[in-house]
Amino acid sequence: MLARKPLPSLVRELDATRINAVLNHPAVRPHVTLPGQDDLDLSDFVADPANVLLMTEDGSGGIAFHQHEPGIFECHTSFLPEARGRVALAAVRSMIMHMFVATDCMELLTRCPAGNRPAEALARAVGGVLDFERPAAWPTPRGPVAVKHFALRYHDWVKTADELPEIGAWFHDRLEAENARLGVPDEIHEDDPAHDRHVGAAVAMFLCNQPGKAVHLYNRWARFSGYGLINVASVDPLIIDIGSHVLRVHPGNFEVIPCPPEQ
Repeated sequence: MLARKPLPSLVRELDATRINAVLNHPAVRPHVTLPGQDDLDLSDFVADPANVLLMTEDGSGGIAFHQHEPGIFECHTSFLPEARGRVALAAVRSMIMHMFVATDCMELLTRCPAGNRPAEALARAVGGVLDFERPAAWPTPRGPVAVKHFALRYHDWVKTADELPEIGAWFHDRLEAENARLGVPDEIHEDDPAHDRHVGAAVAMFLCNQPGKAVHLYNRWARFSGYGLINVASVDPLIIDIGSHVLRVHPGNFEVIPCPPEQ
């Protein structure tokens, strides 16, 4: 079994009760509401299946991902004061990974008003890039302030996500173990950190039932890097042809399917 889950622990909420409690907390509400706005209620947001609400297991915070277009989501991040810091940063990174490997997400957007330094620091800490800034575009009780628009895109995220090389290395170790089980020659290539990273992303997507996205994005990289292409041989059960092997994917694992010898 995969020694470390591709997705650290989080919960997709289908009810707004817990996120409403966070958003309307006295220490959070001033940063997420506009002047004169009533208490927030994300019930309609959660009811829309195009949107995604992810929270920590203890309900101390989370991210509301608002779908702008298919594959493009704006992030609204909120954590209770006692949950902020390193723990919140790790949770946010886990939620970002979930979006990139378990949904159709290719681009994450967020807006940071001037003066909200923690929001901007978080956007930069997870790899967000400043796209543009608009003056006097965010209303506050003291008048409008500038707002910075950050973006994190899949092709930038995959270059730096810490979990991916580990998943890629696990995949290659598992493939070697399957070769030994079947008594076939070991044809695993030499260590290649870049390959581990992109294989890790593809494997995470396969394990999260996103085979089409996994094949498309891996093959985009493979063509440019000189590796062979992969394809989905079957969706149910999920069977992946990686050229050198045919794999059947199980929850948290996979096995090599022996192929009959060529006549």
